[in-house]
Amino acid sequence: MKKIFAALILILSFACAYGQDYAEITMSRTDTRTRGIIEVPEASISHELLVVSFPSSGLYSLYIEDGMGNIVYTSTLPADGMEYDYDLSGIGEGFFTLTLEGPSGEYKGEFSVN
Repeated sequence: MKKIFAALILILSFACAYGQDYAEITMSRTDTRTRGIIEVPEASISHELLVVSFPSSGLYSLYIEDGMGNIVYTSTLPADGMEYDYDLSGIGEGFFTLTLEGPSGEYKGEFSVN
């Protein structure tokens, strides 16, 4: 019983410490010209660390815009199904838009950094 209680406390403390800063970013395709199954990138942010994965193929441009529409971060994403991390500690706090643009179209998602 003590082991179960200790494990539960450990899980709850982890969730409280890290759960508040973790968020999934819902990505959606901005142009819907094609039919069929559309693969969508997966993205999340935790402690100013953006994690992006896309099972498509090709090289994608990654842009992050602030709430005023200014590009505050740019990089590339080699879409190959692997997860790639991007350090966003220099963009500050606020509301942002993540854009991925490449061979299969453009995808956008919104997130905030506190």
